[in-house]
Amino acid sequence: MSILADKIEQFILTKLLEEQEGITLRRNELAEALDCAPSQISYVLSTRFSMIEGSLFSLDVD
Repeated sequence: MSILADKIEQFILTKLLEEQEGITLRRNELAEALDCAPSQISYVLSTRFSMIEGSLFSLDVD
């Protein structure tokens, strides 16, 4: 497992726990905050989160 992917996943999970109604992620802003490429955010979302797991988020691709 990638340490960066773990960091991204943990950040998203923390945000989901803080917000009862779900979250909106702005991919470029999140990538800048975590010092990574926007595609790495997309990768983590597509491989570690799914509606089956009950994730409540939307992704703004800016």
